[in-house]
Amino acid sequence: MSVVNGGPTPSLAGRSVLVTGVSGGIGSALAKVLGREGAFVVGTYRSRAAEARAVLEAAAPDRHALLEADITSGASARELWDRANAIRPVDTVVLNAAVMMRTPLQGPVAEWDDGWEASMTVNAVAPAALMRQAAHDLAERSGGSIIVISSWAAEQGSRLPEASAYAASKAAVRNFAQTLARDVARRGVRVYTIAPGVVDTGMGTQGLSTEQQSSVAEGLTMGRHVAAAEIAELAAFLATDRTPSLTGATLDLNGASYIR
Repeated sequence: MSVVNGGPTPSLAGRSVLVTGVSGGIGSALAKVLGREGAFVVGTYRSRAAEARAVLEAAAPDRHALLEADITSGASARELWDRANAIRPVDTVVLNAAVMMRTPLQGPVAEWDDGWEASMTVNAVAPAALMRQAAHDLAERSGGSIIVISSWAAEQGSRLPEASAYAASKAAVRNFAQTLARDVARRGVRVYTIAPGVVDTGMGTQGLSTEQQSSVAEGLTMGRHVAAAEIAELAAFLATDRTPSLTGATLDLNGASYIR
């Protein structure tokens, strides 16, 4: 928050932010922090409507809209962008929704093929289409920002062989974000990528017992997972446009467990 006339002013007051996938752990943290900072939050969900609605009502009671969206193609991604802007012109889009399909290096080829197709479609093709359309429209206005939630796996490959397609898809969307950032840099549009490590509410800990989660955390440099709230705080800061020269950057958020 900033201080204006002696009082605190939310840093994103008057701005509209589209967040994909608000019903999950990272998405709910994003909605909470963006709402706290005064943004009008347009959140999407695929199947968990009640959870998504509860997240937005708690995060921004009078400044939110909820959209059902199965973002599994370029066409559906562009349709989502149009629907969100019909509610209120979007200033920032945060691409958070993703899938982690099993693609084991050893196993049935059908599982491998299906996992790769779904991973690339949901994690790379559809987000890239949304980013492309958003960049075009934001450049036609007064600018804006695009924030991609990627993964440290995009930079080093997956440490889990069964998550090979997930890592590759996250690398693909990160690479596109860099290309897009160069293209729109002089037109007022900023493009950022956040690459978190193992997140406390993320896909990397889903299905693990408390003991298993603790074991994963112990293997990390800081001895703990990345908090979803940290991702949200960083995204909210990037959305303020206070450091536009960061456009094109990938910001690592892994507690020194992976240093480039």
